[in-house]
Amino acid sequence: MPTTDVDPRIERTRRVVLDAAIEVIAERGFAGATIGAIAARSGVARSTIYRNWDDLGELLLAAVRARVGPVSGLVVGDVRRDLLAVCRHLATLLTQEPMASVAAALALESRRDASLDALHRRFADGRMRALAEVIAAAKARGDLPDAPEAETVAADLGAAIFFRAMVLRSPIDPAWLEAHVDACLARYGAA
Repeated sequence: MPTTDVDPRIERTRRVVLDAAIEVIAERGFAGATIGAIAARSGVARSTIYRNWDDLGELLLAAVRARVGPVSGLVVGDVRRDLLAVCRHLATLLTQEPMASVAAALALESRRDASLDALHRRFADGRMRALAEVIAAAKARGDLPDAPEAETVAADLGAAIFFRAMVLRSPIDPAWLEAHVDACLARYGAA
């Protein structure tokens, strides 16, 4: 199947709109994120925005996905390094602006809006799936002999990060994150 190159101007415009959408969400929440507000922030015409995205929901989903991205830095086979990579990714998303405000708005507003609830679930499920995959692989290698199912351990790791970032609004420094992962590994029998 031949690939088509995207015009660099279109890519630039899309990037500007996605960045503007994140800024608007961070300032106004999802309820205040309108095509008009995003157009005004980005300097891109509404008609151009609608040529690239069918509706506001699709645009907001694309903006969040573009910022969240995949977890990188995994070293398959080293459970501690892999868990730290996933946990750092999550901590960064929850503590660094503008995504910290976007994540907070998503957590709050998804309780009242079904389309945002679906986006919230994709966001949370993606992070938890990354943790669970690392844990399941470690269990299969025998690196976590005392661990219950991978999803339980993933929730254990992720919940503390979420609570510290979103509820306590405390910083998540590297020392705390390493101690958190190390405590979890010790709890589940890592050598």
